[in-house]
Amino acid sequence: MSEAGRQGKTFAFIDSSKVDRLSQRLVRSHAMKGKNAGKRHHRRSRLDLNRHQLIAKTLSYNSGSVTLNHWPAPSHSVSFPIKTTLQSRDTINKFFAYVTEALLPPQICCSLDKVTSFWWRFLFADQTAHHCTLALLATLNDFFFGSIIVSHEALYHLTRAVSLVNEDLKTTKALSSSTLTVVNFLVVHEIVRESKIEAEIHLEGLRKMVSLRGGLANLEASEDALLVLKFCRTDLDCALSYGTTPCFYRDRMSDVVWYLAAQGFPISQPSIDSNPWFNELSITLQQLVIEVTCIGHSFNMGYKLDPYMFQEFIVSLGYRLVRFHPIGGPEPQLENKVDRACHIGLIVFLTTLFLRRGDRCFMRYEPVAQQLKSVIETGLEAGYSDLTLWLLFIGGVSVLGNLDSAWLKMRIVQAARLLKVTSWKDAQSCLVRFPWINLLHNEAGEAFWKQQEEFP
Repeated sequence: MSEAGRQGKTFAFIDSSKVDRLSQRLVRSHAMKGKNAGKRHHRRSRLDLNRHQLIAKTLSYNSGSVTLNHWPAPSHSVSFPIKTTLQSRDTINKFFAYVTEALLPPQICCSLDKVTSFWWRFLFADQTAHHCTLALLATLNDFFFGSIIVSHEALYHLTRAVSLVNEDLKTTKALSSSTLTVVNFLVVHEIVRESKIEAEIHLEGLRKMVSLRGGLANLEASEDALLVLKFCRTDLDCALSYGTTPCFYRDRMSDVVWYLAAQGFPISQPSIDSNPWFNELSITLQQLVIEVTCIGHSFNMGYKLDPYMFQEFIVSLGYRLVRFHPIGGPEPQLENKVDRACHIGLIVFLTTLFLRRGDRCFMRYEPVAQQLKSVIETGLEAGYSDLTLWLLFIGGVSVLGNLDSAWLKMRIVQAARLLKVTSWKDAQSCLVRFPWINLLHNEAGEAFWKQQEEFP
């Protein structure tokens, strides 16, 4: 057996040996009768949890990968190299019609053909990739449209993909890109299903596999850069969801800035550095605030990033912020209040670029939300009211849920009074001096302003 095959035996991401009888019957039923037979809807229960765990920490997907506005041709006219069902085609259509725009906002992303091509190739690369991708699409469709259980279709494709991966782990394909992508999907699936322990187990497995491939740099040299960016997005998703330390690191922010400059965007120093509190920031955060504000201004002027550069922007910003100071863990909080405020504010801004539905961030990152509330409640002096107002609004369009609405209204009223802000137009003029993307944030921001106007 080759070295890769021997190494593959050490991986045990998918444990299909510990399956109860009910779960076995479910799997056989899906395999023998097809994905639609006997379809039922259950509330989330022990039955659903058993099925979920059966798929051995199912397959998952890195939110920043698939992106497409329009099909190259209608799906019913495409000749598939692997036999598909009408339900599979419906899953693909639904995903590309709705979910991709939540992953890569068309307001600030362009030229999605490269990513579309990547996913078409992967979808039909082999049986493992095919079932993995369909399980991924079905899972994200379920999540995006509000299902709280694993659908029969996702379960079926996941079962097949898991079985194939278990076979691959015993061969020279143990470290193949398809296998790595399946494990990456496992991580994201567990994040979506709020299974922290399983997500961390699979992420550690992915880290080891990437290491055995020579690290991210070697992997990128032999594969599409999008694959590496997918792994990084998953890594960051886990870090923000659980407050853990990332496994990888990547910083190509300078490439993003030069990409915009090549489009004609005039790179200039944003006015945010004129704020009195700006000089209180650490040098690292000063640089980040300037870069992110500058890139945000480019979006407000109509410039767009292609999907690769959009991913590079998110990944670079995320890693630099988490490396500067982790969200959770044993490390003490930052002593400088302004550093704390800007650091968490930039992280919250970052979350607004992840999976979205309409004008709102779809994911809730509890460690991020808790730290944001802590920073605001600790309080900044009156001279920092503009910074406080930005934290409140950027938090409102992302990590602060409906349960925080009364608290949010009260804080917005207080900050607005100190700034003598009396209209949404006034508030917007303040917000755009910070990292704020009008096309993504204005609608929800204005709604928050109208709510606070009704506050007694």
